[in-house]
Amino acid sequence: MGENKNLIKSDGETVPHQQPLSLSEELRRENFGLQHHAPEDFLRSQWQSGLTSRWFLGYRWLLGIFFGTGVISCLAKYHHNGRWFIYLTDWGFLLCGITSVSGAILVTIHHWNPQRMVRNNWQIKAYWVGYWINLIFANVIALVYWTCIYPQDRDPSNPAYFTDLYNIWTHALPPIFFTVDHLIVAQPTRLLHFVYPLAFGWLYTGFTFIYYVMGGLDLKGRRYIYNVLNYSKPREALFTIGAISALSVVVSTLHYGVYRLKTFLARKLGKLQ
Repeated sequence: MGENKNLIKSDGETVPHQQPLSLSEELRRENFGLQHHAPEDFLRSQWQSGLTSRWFLGYRWLLGIFFGTGVISCLAKYHHNGRWFIYLTDWGFLLCGITSVSGAILVTIHHWNPQRMVRNNWQIKAYWVGYWINLIFANVIALVYWTCIYPQDRDPSNPAYFTDLYNIWTHALPPIFFTVDHLIVAQPTRLLHFVYPLAFGWLYTGFTFIYYVMGGLDLKGRRYIYNVLNYSKPREALFTIGAISALSVVVSTLHYGVYRLKTFLARKLGKLQ
């Protein structure tokens, strides 16, 4: 993997391979997919100089340990005979742990054997999907929780109550930490990748509907998991599904803007490879 691999030709001019696509290019159908010509970008920081970095490796493991520990301890404390898994917050927090730990493992493999990791392109693609869903839903969950659920959620007698530590760990820190991480990593962002968090949201919606039809109960013994997803009130439930879907698309688009800001700054600082 020589230095000239980091450069591509465009209209006869040499430009950085990390140069963002134009808007017309972003909207091409193939960009719903997961193609990227430099898979090593997913395994390095935008701001490092070499192919590998001990600092980035250490950072990746700190993030992985932080959220991996959070998921394990939260699940142990609030398992509730398996009902931990019925809440969107917990789906999102579990994804935080999976994404951060898998990112640390992939960067570790790349650090010691760069050629091996780059060849395993399917692993990079799977990580790309998981990373983007995690980033978007960390923000969506936080926005919905702090605006719609938190005001009624602070009664310690509530069986779904989280202590302040876990409330911050699950609802406040993920959007902050992963937005900062989005500014650190070198991987690209595609405008059309809003379809992945959208699909994740619909997957959760399908689960809640099946849970409702099969007579599943929440921790308070109710036939629904969230007041706003009570399928005995289909109009309200459909409104919620539509609103969350729209919010996930908006947040995805905003984070595409964060990516463009990052690459703009990297270009100015000479860090666009």
